Amino acid sequence: MRPAVIRSRFDFREKGDPREIADTLDMIARRGSRGVILKAPEAPEVNTAVLRLAEAGIPVVTLVTDLPFSKRVAYVGMDNRSAGTTAAYLIDQLLGERDRRILVALSRTVFRGEEEREIGFRAAIRERWPHRTLAEITDSDGLDSSVYQLALAALDEHPDIEAVYSIGGGNRAILGAFDSRRRPCRAFIGHDLDSDNRELLDAGRLSAVLYHDLRRDMHRACQIIMQAHGA
Repeated sequence: MRPAVIRSRFDFREKGDPREIADTLDMIARRGSRGVILKAPEAPEVNTAVLRLAEAGIPVVTLVTDLPFSKRVAYVGMDNRSAGTTAAYLIDQLLGERDRRILVALSRTVFRGEEEREIGFRAAIRERWPHRTLAEITDSDGLDSSVYQLALAALDEHPDIEAVYSIGGGNRAILGAFDSRRRPCRAFIGHDLDSDNRELLDAGRLSAVLYHDLRRDMHRACQIIMQAHGA
């Protein structure tokens, strides 16, 4: 961002509790900051905390998942509904004539980005490939231990699952559940080209990853914050 200098402070958490996130945003409002880049679940507490940041003159940019009814200045990220539609197309092509159930895995439905991916996926399946059936797991927070147990339960309940659209992560855990039950996974679509997914792609365990340039997104988010201050 030269000649501008960006100094970042980070707050990462494994679970997206809205009250805790709102408390953190309120602390930032009191302490002061030039801007906030936020990934958070859509909840009234979070929207209200974003409003307090805006009133304190601290612009908020939502990243990856949006809070459209908050006072954020912009959303930066992919078109999540289109991503879900793309995943549906890819899985249909990979399964071909095989009429098998698809497992849809989310971390939590309170994340609008994940919800929009699921909506896009389900709408495409319903409109173009209505013969395909779905199963869903959610509320795992994307943690491997939770994802694994939920995936095992889904596989036990639905012996015809042979494909996965992983919206919320935990891909190793989902594949581990397939391996544990000695079941084939003939199509697996994930998100993000991180180190885990690169290894799984190289090993032939993932069929495809929907990739979005996060570095470019972060650059754009910083630009928006600078523009909010008149740059």
